[in-house]
Amino acid sequence: MNEIKEFSLEAFYLAKEVLLDKAAEKLEKNLIGRRREFLTYLFGPHEFMFVFSFGAVVFVNIDKDTQTATKKALHKFLRAPVRKDSYHESYILRQGEKELNVGEAAAELPSINTGEIEIAARILAQSVALEYIEDLTDEILSNIESINSGLEKGKLPQSSRAVLRLFAQNNSIIQFVISKLALLDKPDIAWENERLEVLFSQLADMFELRSRFRNVEYKIGFARENSEFILTALQSRRESFLEIIIIVLIAIDILLYFFG
Repeated sequence: MNEIKEFSLEAFYLAKEVLLDKAAEKLEKNLIGRRREFLTYLFGPHEFMFVFSFGAVVFVNIDKDTQTATKKALHKFLRAPVRKDSYHESYILRQGEKELNVGEAAAELPSINTGEIEIAARILAQSVALEYIEDLTDEILSNIESINSGLEKGKLPQSSRAVLRLFAQNNSIIQFVISKLALLDKPDIAWENERLEVLFSQLADMFELRSRFRNVEYKIGFARENSEFILTALQSRRESFLEIIIIVLIAIDILLYFFG
């Protein structure tokens, strides 16, 4: 791997999930690695593709035309695809420095092997997926803000269905980030190699994965509290309405008794 001095990585978030089992079985590419959360393909000398179960794909030293064709081929294995190429990250691994130097656009390393490429691909994949989650969270907060604006005017939503949907989205996001995206977990390969562990930690800090996760977590918590409050208010309104109906029915029953 050391005869090439630079690796260009490009990550795309494609869908909520990639069906890895089907992709491994039916995607007509050279599969060289298979783990629980991602697949590794070899396209040519020093050309790789990483396909992650949480919906991201990372190309390494692969030209644009091949990227486009491959994403099209992957489409049949996607569940809940997102807008085309809306979420994209690029980064460069460059061999040259005697010590690790992680920058905003590139990292310089004493040597680059498959381990370093895998770590960088994972970080980029998590970053683009987290960008999608951030947008989804902001959309939920926007809907909550709209409901709160109505509450300020004394207007409750006509139905609890929309609020329940927001509540379910909140839970789905947290579950996705923790179980699928595994932002807080160190990859197995980093446990086995101190050099890779340092690279993983510095790249995660560079892309601010932990702080962005905490921000999402805070927003989701805020949205959940608001959803619970709105659902409680809707339940109270429903109970009041049922009480009125009961009173009216009792009154009708009394009138029928006396004048029937």
